[in-house]
Amino acid sequence: MKEEKPKYGWYVRNLIIGFTIIGLIGSIIFVIGLYFDGILGIILICIGVVLMLMFLWPGIGMIALNLTIGDTLYLDKSMETLYKTESLQILDVGCGTGRTAIKVAKILQNGGHLTGIDVYEKMAIAGNSLDTVQMNARIEGVEDRTTFQYGSATDIPFDDRKFDIVNFSSVLHELHMEDGPEKALNEAYRVLKPGGYLYVSEWNRNSLLTIVFIGIFCFVFKPYKYWRNLIEKHGFQELSYQRFGGFGIFSALKNK
Repeated sequence: MKEEKPKYGWYVRNLIIGFTIIGLIGSIIFVIGLYFDGILGIILICIGVVLMLMFLWPGIGMIALNLTIGDTLYLDKSMETLYKTESLQILDVGCGTGRTAIKVAKILQNGGHLTGIDVYEKMAIAGNSLDTVQMNARIEGVEDRTTFQYGSATDIPFDDRKFDIVNFSSVLHELHMEDGPEKALNEAYRVLKPGGYLYVSEWNRNSLLTIVFIGIFCFVFKPYKYWRNLIEKHGFQELSYQRFGGFGIFSALKNK
């Protein structure tokens, strides 16, 4: 009998396909331009180079990112309190298919529980759905210590002071409304217990590795200082910032 495996999906799969196709068309135009003399050849070569830089580069970079993503999610190693505190109540906001949430849930012991919420839009992650994350939790053996449900980062559906940890893994930059990240951090502060921990994981726009992966589209992400200032603005005390290539994890404390 074939072993059942979790399905975590690829980030922005449709975007990768579109970018790669356009980039490959650009490479064809570039090659065609080499066979023409004069202004037409120069124009075709320039168009090809632009399309390759704008689309093929990030397309290939995002493929590489998805193939290595398991090595970039170090949240379970950064949450020191996971190993020190019993019966932790954790909220993973924007849990998607459970790639990070399930990894963290595997460490939970002695009555700890992880709750994941997501709006379950399929644009960000291929196959993203409530059924998928629940299936993954069952396959990975953490069904008894996890709960997944619909919920928005800017309107978290839980009472005040319910959780010991609130986590945002590469989520805040996807909140497209102007004040989306601010509303999400306000909600995180509300549902955290006094002395609770906030974790924010984001790609750093100014990191060389981020630029290598996605080229000019690195502007999608914010620089390190933006997230640090935003976290402190909303009443959290920054404890640490750990870099893993272009990926960074903020750890902050809700003051008692």
